[in-house]
Amino acid sequence: MRHAITTYQIMTVAGTDDIEDMFLPEWASIRLVLSGRWRAKILGQPFQPVAEAAISGTQERGSVVRGTPGLVAGVGILPEGWVQLTGQPADSFAKRLRPLATVFGAAADHLVPTLRTLADDEEIVEALDRYLVDRLAGRPAAPSIVREAHAALLDDANRSVDDWATSLKLSARQLERLCRRYFGLPPKRLLRRQRFLRTLAAIRDVPPGSWSMLIDSHYVDQPHFIRECHYFLGMSPRVFFARPQPFMRQTGDRRKALLGSPVQILHAPAASRARQRVADLEAAEDDKDAGRRGPRYMPS
Repeated sequence: MRHAITTYQIMTVAGTDDIEDMFLPEWASIRLVLSGRWRAKILGQPFQPVAEAAISGTQERGSVVRGTPGLVAGVGILPEGWVQLTGQPADSFAKRLRPLATVFGAAADHLVPTLRTLADDEEIVEALDRYLVDRLAGRPAAPSIVREAHAALLDDANRSVDDWATSLKLSARQLERLCRRYFGLPPKRLLRRQRFLRTLAAIRDVPPGSWSMLIDSHYVDQPHFIRECHYFLGMSPRVFFARPQPFMRQTGDRRKALLGSPVQILHAPAASRARQRVADLEAAEDDKDAGRRGPRYMPS
């Protein structure tokens, strides 16, 4: 399923107090509320209740979520996965949160009741595996151009829509149609979101005084990045990193340890991850032959 799914997240909220956190802009995700109650507010929209089984399309901006103690499971969906799992145009669901049944049909109604009968996280993961493998089986795969375009989006050498289109041997108009249909947003907005999250991931673990050295070269200056942060997250980066992050900080840390990046948007498509793994293995062998030792991250 690696072409379709980034990660599962299973979160237990203990205690008696409600919590609030912020999701970064991301690809589509499934949210499954196994106990407790949640509300979500996509920036620029009002709060709305989160259905027991919900799906959000591609998100251009962040989302504020508020919940009570309980248990929640999530599934991150890559663009190829969106195509195969839903068969729906991505731009019809972008910047929206909807009940999962509006996309998966009546089969979605049984998912949460089934997961509620299970004893632990491992059983939940196994049940999600079965459910998603069954749904993927026999459904048309995404066209290869979706994976190619996704990989090119992650290449920071593509500084503009024209660069991105040229790398795929497409016209700008063709890329526009492809991005709306399969990614949910126009190419210019996807590049803008990518640039912002690439910088946010780079500065998350360093003190503010060091940020200027890590800001993406596509930005004119640091104030330019700060203005972008206000657009995507509704606040400055200092305020964002200083605010309580009761679960998203841990999610980012674990995601980085598992897949190399704390941000879902920066995960490469499956084929790119496989090529990187081969390159890392070859580099590790070179180090071994040279008598050098040291830890080397190898993507899952």
